[in-house]
Amino acid sequence: MRLTVNANVQSSITLVFNNNPSVGNNGFCPLTNAGTNNVGLDLGTASWLVGDSLACVGFTNGFFIYTVSSAFDVLVSKANSTSPNYRLAAEISAAPPANVFWMVNNVTLNNTGFTNLDAADNYATPVTKTLQVQVSFFVPAQTLHETITFLATAN
Repeated sequence: MRLTVNANVQSSITLVFNNNPSVGNNGFCPLTNAGTNNVGLDLGTASWLVGDSLACVGFTNGFFIYTVSSAFDVLVSKANSTSPNYRLAAEISAAPPANVFWMVNNVTLNNTGFTNLDAADNYATPVTKTLQVQVSFFVPAQTLHETITFLATAN
């Protein structure tokens, strides 16, 4: 009698968002639910004339445009994989209002497909990303809300 068993081990990568060690300082707001893959980030209330309501938000204004921003860390880990590194991309869930731009590290995101952010990040090493929302002076008062999906793909 003979028993033959075949098995395939599935490789996997995981992505979590963490607070940057500088959290609480200007440009580094705390994430809600940090340490998971489903976090929130409050950028407060902002306007071109007044600035932002949260001290942790980075705020800049220029010629009829202002930007609010906050940084966080992305940590991608792998298991059962020979992949040397990974690609990171992001996509927003809905088209923003006119003259509003959602960006990560100055790369504008869209809702029609993933936008590449990095080509070869190292596993198990935090990568700091800055979320930026750029708003024209001419955008009427409103609540801006967006869901951003990040995608880590093994190289």
